[in-house]
Parts: sequence; structure tokens; C-alpha cells
Amino acid sequence: MNKGLPERLEAAFPNITPVPRPQVPKPTLESNTPEVKHWMAGFVSGEGCFFIKTSKSKTHKLGMSVALNFLVVQNIRDANLLESFVQVFGCGSFSIIEKSGIGTFAVSNFSYIVDNIIPLFEEYPIFGAKAKDFEDFKEASVLIKSKAHLTKEGLDKILLIKSRMNFKR
Repeated sequence: MNKGLPERLEAAFPNITPVPRPQVPKPTLESNTPEVKHWMAGFVSGEGCFFIKTSKSKTHKLGMSVALNFLVVQNIRDANLLESFVQVFGCGSFSIIEKSGIGTFAVSNFSYIVDNIIPLFEEYPIFGAKAKDFEDFKEASVLIKSKAHLTKEGLDKILLIKSRMNFKR
């Protein structure tokens, strides 16, 4: 975000007066309108990420845990927009990573993914390459919901799905 001139420039040009910037109101999205949901599908098509996170785990019988994640990352200047996603989706969390200058909207709770995220994008479809990632994401959610990921065959299937998602296509 542009916060004005550095102190050394202000000192070098003491006769320059900055133009006051108008305050931009915080944007809000009416979460129940079809227009917003269609817009969200388009936005996520370009800016969202559906991914399967696998981690080594000593507490899981097969030695690996599986989780689904939905993420949208934007420059910190769009923090208000990302923050409104919590209301639109009815779940998730918003955070700012100051050091990187980014804001994130993330959903990792399996119930929220199955009950909020997937149904929204089934009703308001994602198009383009991201649609394939969403279909893989849904397929993995069905396996996890049925507890198939707790078997060797199910875990292997999820790892195969993961291997073809996102930039691995």
C-alpha cells in the first residue's frame, strides 16, 4: 500500500504538500446474491487454489495424514475483499502476512469444505483449467468422507489424484 514519501524525500522537498487521498469505504459483498456467487466462481477460477495436503504422521496407521485445503491469496491492498470471503462462504479464516505483503483466505476444516465450499462451486461452476482441479478436489473429498484414505488403496488413490493437480497437469 502506498503510504506516502519516505522521510528522506520529504526532507529533500520540504515545500511539496501531498494531495489528500480520499478514504475508500470498506467493500462488502452480499453473500446470498447469485451475482456474487457467480463472481466468486470466476474470481476463484483465476485466483483460488484447491489442494490436497499430505504429511508424514506417526499417529496415523499408514504413516501419512491427508487434508483438503482451499486458499485464495492476494496482495495486502485487497485485504478487505479477502476478509469479506469469510461472510460469503460462511466459513474459513482471513489472515495477513505483513512480511510478505499478502492476505489469505483459507479453509482447511473438512466439514466446511464439504458443506460450504464444494456445494457453492457445484451450483456456480468454475471454468477453465481450475475446473479440473476442483473435480479432483471433490473426488478426494468423497474418498476421505468414506474413510478410504485410511486404507492403503484409498491413500494411493488420493496420492495419484494429488499428483495430477494444479501445476502437475
